[in-house]
Amino acid sequence: MKLLQILLTTLLVLTVLQAEAPIRVWRLRLTKSCPGCRLIGVDIKDADLRGANLQDADLRWTRFHSVNLTDADLSGANLRNARMNDVTVHNTEFCGATMMNSVKGYCRGAASDTADASGVVE
Repeated sequence: MKLLQILLTTLLVLTVLQAEAPIRVWRLRLTKSCPGCRLIGVDIKDADLRGANLQDADLRWTRFHSVNLTDADLSGANLRNARMNDVTVHNTEFCGATMMNSVKGYCRGAASDTADASGVVE
């Protein structure tokens, strides 16, 4: 009985945490600010996030598609296993970001050209 109660509580907590992710994405789209937030495994599509503050954000397994990150700050962000396709990164700050196993598809303004990728852990 105690084990069942623990399992149900865990399931409830996980469900609530997953339900918060779409709200955080919606808030990110509106405010362009989500420093330190958890956006693990979410889809961010067709978003204009120019100048967004995503410092120290947890973006593991997040899928970016057709996203404009020009002048955005992703310093210290965890982008491990993130997927980026058709992403614009002109003057984007990646200093101290973790990008292990990330897949960078077609990116306009590659990190080597116009984004600050110093200190990036790959």
